[in-house]
Amino acid sequence: MPARLQDLEDELHRAAMKATGLEDFGEPDYRAGLRVLLQAFDTDTQLTEVGWQFAYGSVLGTLTARLHTQKGWSEHPQLRAVPIERPLVITGIPRTGTTALHKLLSMDPQFQGLEHWLTETPMVRPPPAQWETHPAYRASVSNLDAYFTLMPQMRKAHDMVAGEVDECLEILRQSFVSNRFGAGAHIPTYDSWFFGQSEQGSYRRYVDVLRLVGAAEPRKRWLLKNPGHLAQMHCLFEVFPDACVIVTHRDPLKSIPSLCSTLHMARRMFEGDAARTDLIGPRERRYWREAVDTAQEARRRRPSQFFDVDHRRFVADPLGTVHDIYEFFGLQLPAAARERMRAWIAADPTSRHGKHDYNLEDFGMTAAGLCEEFADYRAEFEFK
Repeated sequence: MPARLQDLEDELHRAAMKATGLEDFGEPDYRAGLRVLLQAFDTDTQLTEVGWQFAYGSVLGTLTARLHTQKGWSEHPQLRAVPIERPLVITGIPRTGTTALHKLLSMDPQFQGLEHWLTETPMVRPPPAQWETHPAYRASVSNLDAYFTLMPQMRKAHDMVAGEVDECLEILRQSFVSNRFGAGAHIPTYDSWFFGQSEQGSYRRYVDVLRLVGAAEPRKRWLLKNPGHLAQMHCLFEVFPDACVIVTHRDPLKSIPSLCSTLHMARRMFEGDAARTDLIGPRERRYWREAVDTAQEARRRRPSQFFDVDHRRFVADPLGTVHDIYEFFGLQLPAAARERMRAWIAADPTSRHGKHDYNLEDFGMTAAGLCEEFADYRAEFEFK
């Protein structure tokens, strides 16, 4: 049997240093979450051999990202004082169109975003023409190819491309206080610890990573996306008090089971066929119900900073939705950007890998139960 992961904390650090040639992991407060996570992988999951390697690799990747981040900060200490003004932030319950809207808006070059490869190896963003020759970019492409080879159906649910914008979640995990871990694997020991923690430290680190990545164009407006911001609005507004928040909405009877199906694919990476579906629904239903309430409370304090996008409207008229967003936040849509968006919509990249199928009852939920839990939310947005 593989060694217990909780016994490999020091080895993981040595492996990260060997892989990068770097030594500075920053302040050691992240080790508390790391230790709970490693213990949870040992005690809570039935890791397959591949799953053990995947767990080891996910922790190793997070540690190497910390090393690259610290290197960037040490080389450019002045960057952490650079202001980030009025970022456009997309959030919402997962599977409500956040990714499609994010990638559509990223067609406008007035924005900068977090490209996937730079979430893995944070650095000052090189010119795009240089990416293909950069070792970190090539490694990211290779890693994604390997991931989708092991789990090809994941492309139907959540495709990732090394050179395209990705979620803030991939940066927020650097502090090891993140919903990313408990959602993607069945680790209730970690969940019990995580739900009692604050993500403020994760957000403070995250905003400094943005300053590092965007250092070549410090005044360029950020376009960000993370469903989890919905649950952490107080943290988001602490680091971005003037954030322009776009909240996507879809009937929870569709979005929650779709999310559960996606997470089950992720959990199969760890546990194979032993990954249970019925354990996912209750956790996600509770987490996102509380997240909706958190966002609603924040909205009452800052109504002018929130714009709602109904998934039905977005699917029917994506460019019209974009125009409404720009008008609400006082943005200009250049003609060239509009044409790039039209081309993206015509290519329909969100459906290029096939339909994502799932069944609500497989995930420990019933339609009646979801309707009751989200009754007020469904009524507000007229989901029937």
